[in-house]
Amino acid sequence: MIREIKEQFTEEILKEAIKRYDINNDTVRLLGGYESFVYEYQNNNAFFILKISHTIRRSRNNILGEIAFINLLSNTGLAVSNAVPSTMGNMVEEIAVENGSFLAISYEMSPGKEVSGEDWNESLYEKWGEFLGKIHHATKDYEWSHPAFKRKAWDLEVQLKAEKYLRPDDEMISIIKERLTKLTSLTKSKDTYGLTHTDFHQSNFYLHNGDIYLFDFDDCGYTYFINDIGITLCYALLYPFKEFENKAEYYKMFFRHFMKGYLKENTIQEVEIVHLQDAIKLRYALLYIYFHQANDVSNLDEKSLNWLKELQRVAASDDPILPIDFVQEFKNIYNSIH
Repeated sequence: MIREIKEQFTEEILKEAIKRYDINNDTVRLLGGYESFVYEYQNNNAFFILKISHTIRRSRNNILGEIAFINLLSNTGLAVSNAVPSTMGNMVEEIAVENGSFLAISYEMSPGKEVSGEDWNESLYEKWGEFLGKIHHATKDYEWSHPAFKRKAWDLEVQLKAEKYLRPDDEMISIIKERLTKLTSLTKSKDTYGLTHTDFHQSNFYLHNGDIYLFDFDDCGYTYFINDIGITLCYALLYPFKEFENKAEYYKMFFRHFMKGYLKENTIQEVEIVHLQDAIKLRYALLYIYFHQANDVSNLDEKSLNWLKELQRVAASDDPILPIDFVQEFKNIYNSIH
C-alpha cells in the first residue's frame, strides 16, 4: 500500500465509514488489501465488502466511473460484485482528512469460494477466457453518462507512477516507455482497445457452482485488449494454483483452452497476439513500480531485495518471458475452431 495512505489511516476513519453504512461493528473483519483497506461485514445474514481508499489514488469521480462500469457488465448478464449505497444513498462516502480524503465504498460479496488447485483445470481456463471475451465485447459501444467519470488510460497511469515513485536514474523508466511504445504501435479501435478490468487474475474472482463471479474493479481503465489478456496470462501461467511437472505443456494447455473460450465471445487478430510477451513483461514492470510505492527500497530484507531484482530482470529482458510461441499456438487454436 502507498505509504502516504497507510500513515494517514486511523481507527477513527474506519469508525466513521462503519457509521455511514450503518454496519454492526461486531461483524467487521479486516481482509487486508494491497492498495486499499478492505473489510468484510455482515448485514441481515448477507455478507458485504467495505473498501476504504484515498484521493491520493482515486478521486470520487474515478470510483463512480468504476461503479458505472460494473453496472454495465451486470446489466449484460455478467456475474460481478455490485456496489451498494450508504444509509444516505451515496455510492461513495468521502471522509476528509488533513491531506485529501478517504473514500468508503461498499460492495456485495461475491458468492462462492476462492479458486483452489482442485478447480485448476481446462474447464476453468475456458470459462475464464469466455468471461474476459464477454467483458471486451460489452465495452465496445460503451459511452459514459458523464465525462468526469471516464477512467484513465492504463499506460498513462503507469507512466505517472513510474516517474513519481522511481529514482530519475532508474533504467526501468525508459524500459517501461519502450514497452509501452511497442504496445501502442497497435491500431487503436473499438475492436482492439477499450475499458476493461485490467486485473483479472485468479485471486479476483470466486467460483460459485462452477461459474466465475468477478470483483475488485479498482484498477479498471482503458487499455488494449491484448494487454488485458497479457495481465491474466501473467498470473495464470507464472503463478498457477497447481503444480505442473511439464510447465511448457501447461502453458500451451492453458492458452489453448483460455483462447478457445475467449474466441466464443470476442474476436482478436494475430497482429495483436504478437504483443503478448511484451504485455506480460509490462505487468512485471508495473509490479516493480508498486513495490516502490509500498516499500522503503533502501531498507529491504534479502528476500524482498531478490524479488525486486527479479521483477527488474524480467521486465528489462529482451528474451521471451515464457517458452511458448503464442502466435503459432493461436493459429492452431483459430484453425481448429474454423
